[in-house]
Amino acid sequence: MRIISLILLLCSGAFAQATDGLNVSVSRTVTVAADEAVFTVVVATALDVTAEQVLQVLQATGLQNLAITGTGLGQTYSYPQSPDAQAFYQFSLTVPAASLKDAAKKLEAVRGALPAMLQSLQYSANVNAGAAAVEAARQTVLPQLLADAQKKAQFLAASANLKLGAIKGINESSYGVYAFVGNWISSQPGMFGSSSNSNNGGTQFTFFASVTFGLAP
Repeated sequence: MRIISLILLLCSGAFAQATDGLNVSVSRTVTVAADEAVFTVVVATALDVTAEQVLQVLQATGLQNLAITGTGLGQTYSYPQSPDAQAFYQFSLTVPAASLKDAAKKLEAVRGALPAMLQSLQYSANVNAGAAAVEAARQTVLPQLLADAQKKAQFLAASANLKLGAIKGINESSYGVYAFVGNWISSQPGMFGSSSNSNNGGTQFTFFASVTFGLAP
């Protein structure tokens, strides 16, 4: 008798957990308009030149908000000359998307007439969606996700002859699919033009939400 009672108690507990809540997952993919251009600039110098000196040269062109993102050493092989060791400095620069070509022209001016302390300058840039634009998209999509979750949960609950209760918990996340969009530009020969992997020239982000609703018999 005690064993039967224990089994009934466990089954009752399992049923209570099963009807305690309903979790549904929903997602929406949106295209966020590209609004910023991110440059990567790599400069080669002699070993005695510092990153700060290179930064001053670049800032003198009118480029602002440059940040040093990498430092390295290497050699340039040029037969029959012996290889020379060089210092390499990498910088990042973010400008509004509309200023992409203006910033490139300033870098081209330096690259075309290198100051004595610079041995080479290469750069590339791509246009993408900035953090503010992505957050604005998130604020727009979240209410839509909750509505999708409500509709999906209501259908599932009705199918099981249960009543849907209030929201008990929400988890959300997002995933961005990076792509070259709009214009891209590079100091490498022949690397100038436009490209896009979406019809409206933006960056795709998928927003997810996992919502738990209360249930009642």
